[in-house]
Amino acid sequence: MLQALLPASESSDRHGDSTSAIIGPLKKGEGMTRAATVALAALLFSAGHVSAQGTLTVGQPIEAAIAAGAAHEYTIALDAGDYVAGAVDQRGIAVLAAVFTPDGTRLRNFGGPPSGKRTVAFIAERAGTYRLELRAPSVAEAAQFGGSQPEKGTYELKVSERLSFDERMKSPPRQDKYTSPAIEALRTQIAAGDSSTESFWERVARSGTPLVDPIEGDAKRTRVTFLWRGTPQTRNVMVLGSFVTGPPSDYEMTRVTDTDVWYLTVRLPSGSRFAYSLSPNDPQTFDPPRAAQRGATVQGDPLNPRRWGCSQPTATRHDCQSIAELPGAPPQPWIVRNDQIPAGTVDKHKIASDLLKNERNLSVYTPPDYRANGKPYALLILFDEGAYLNNVPTPVILDNLIAAGKIPPMVAVLIANPSQDTRNKELPPNSAFADFLATELLPWVHAHYTVTSDPKLTTVAGSSYGGIAATYAGLRHSEIFGNILCQSGSFWWAPDHGGSPDIDATTETGWLAKEFIKSPKLPLRFWMDAGVFEVDSRGNGGAILEPSRHMRDVLLAKSYEVHYQQFNSGHDYLNWRGTLADGLIALVGTDTARPPSR
Repeated sequence: MLQALLPASESSDRHGDSTSAIIGPLKKGEGMTRAATVALAALLFSAGHVSAQGTLTVGQPIEAAIAAGAAHEYTIALDAGDYVAGAVDQRGIAVLAAVFTPDGTRLRNFGGPPSGKRTVAFIAERAGTYRLELRAPSVAEAAQFGGSQPEKGTYELKVSERLSFDERMKSPPRQDKYTSPAIEALRTQIAAGDSSTESFWERVARSGTPLVDPIEGDAKRTRVTFLWRGTPQTRNVMVLGSFVTGPPSDYEMTRVTDTDVWYLTVRLPSGSRFAYSLSPNDPQTFDPPRAAQRGATVQGDPLNPRRWGCSQPTATRHDCQSIAELPGAPPQPWIVRNDQIPAGTVDKHKIASDLLKNERNLSVYTPPDYRANGKPYALLILFDEGAYLNNVPTPVILDNLIAAGKIPPMVAVLIANPSQDTRNKELPPNSAFADFLATELLPWVHAHYTVTSDPKLTTVAGSSYGGIAATYAGLRHSEIFGNILCQSGSFWWAPDHGGSPDIDATTETGWLAKEFIKSPKLPLRFWMDAGVFEVDSRGNGGAILEPSRHMRDVLLAKSYEVHYQQFNSGHDYLNWRGTLADGLIALVGTDTARPPSR
């Protein structure tokens, strides 16, 4: 209460105990405990003569003069659960405020600035007549605590709102955070008496979805609207995708009243590229067992012909996601097969590991006109074989880059994971796996293919867990791997901060960054990328973007050569298929193709 009378610059910290006087700051050494502050506030409200009384009516202001040391009181009859809100406009004098229950018990005090408007808001805990007391501290009281108070002034008291419990508990109508020109035009049409949506859907069919609109005065962001044509059975529609950074409720569609049009408009960085899905009649939870229903409801956007992640030629929209590429998305010229250039060869092998006690598949790409008795080729070691053959067309990318003279001819070894569980154990920094690469895989590769032993022409690469695995392999075996190509690396990982849903910020992320801090500088060069949607939305201490920026800064502080790229997307092969080529050009490209580091 006393804090409420401080000048604004003295009372802005809502979390600290007040150590100031009624009006103005205390002198040094005159601090008081919170208990003493509350006691003095109570004293002020129990002292003095009540010189004005009245009844409060919603919407009717009361203006009154008040002298320092005086108290005025007003009453209002309320039902249990009623919400009351208003304000005291202090004019030339500080006025404290408190409300009392029907039996005279103090319900609460109202903080605020010592001048201007002091907000009043409370809930009636039971039915009866409540008393609002206004109290202007006396000049002596103010002086006692190092402040000042005029002899007299005025105030205006106004109750602006009273809501019953039932009114207050009604769900408010959903408000659009961002508007869509197409949806606003449809609403205008409906308001004019035309409720047909056929012409709307015809326009959408011609343009495709999602709808994309520029934002006037904001070239850095773009308005994106997802659509679903509902049926009488549609109860909700959720939008899911790699662009999602907030709570699921932020990505629930809204229905245009009494129509079959469901929509969600979001604001995204211009140039974004992402995969997304729609889930009509979604279970609206991510907790089992109900969340399992999403496996049956989620599907690609039926209004968007561009599909992603389809696992087989007979795939339907229920087996796929949809692709959205906003204007300005970085081109991905190297992912498209060019029938006018020669293609390399992919051979299949298996390798057994004594260190890891398992066996795994390998796919080995050799460039066009590969010669076993020729000059040793540059070497690329790449994790997650299946993803980098299917979602990321690595052989096509290498064919195109080599044909264009962007990189030297190279051999690429794509390493499979025996299982998902094995991947989760081996790829996060694991000395046995790094030693397998150096002491078992590389000797095997040298025995079967003509490849370089020069670390400057040897690159180890991967995404997510594969990205941190590549970085750790360089730290442990820089005598072999001179180039690290890391795509959205899982630098949040630490031995005590793994992938469990129960993990929280009580354990620290960034274990590998600390290892690089402890290590002397090694002969390593880095490519790193991360997406702006890869943020810590769970609040567990880190995701991809923030730890990647930290790792980048640690490496730069250690004077490493680092090529860092940030893209407008999420944790998605849709983008990694483009940045793989960028990373190879940066690390092993010809001098004319290679960009500067930073």
